[in-house]
Amino acid sequence: MRPATPPPSRVYARRREAPLSRDYLEDKVVKRKSAKKAAWMIVLAFVVFGFFLTKFAMSDYGPYDGFPNSDTAYGIARQYIKPMLRAGNVRFADDNYKFAKKSDSVYVIKSSYTTKFDDGENQTTHFTITLKYRGGMGAKIGNWDMVSLDQDN
Repeated sequence: MRPATPPPSRVYARRREAPLSRDYLEDKVVKRKSAKKAAWMIVLAFVVFGFFLTKFAMSDYGPYDGFPNSDTAYGIARQYIKPMLRAGNVRFADDNYKFAKKSDSVYVIKSSYTTKFDDGENQTTHFTITLKYRGGMGAKIGNWDMVSLDQDN
């Protein structure tokens, strides 16, 4: 039996490696500077993003402002009623209104207003107004619809 001969040797190309840095501490300082710069850029990006997010959240342009409270609904009711009155001198009973919420966005307000005419006569009119809130800023009359208005002397 013949002894096994080794396979023919192949010539492998030796991989060239980058020469080692002569000053390891100098490389470490350069890397630390670039890492700090990148960290500060990230922090700055978060601060700018937070600023714009806060500005948007505090503005009145947000899509949802929450449901209006009773004072807001009463103010809108007054805005709907004032143009319908013929007399110029009208005083609403601001501290004596009643407020009810029928559903998510339907509000009923009962109150009264006193009209003072030129001859000195006062007339008190009680009213019940039903308003439907459509969303958006609660203080804008354009975001409301008047469903019904009942007035009686």
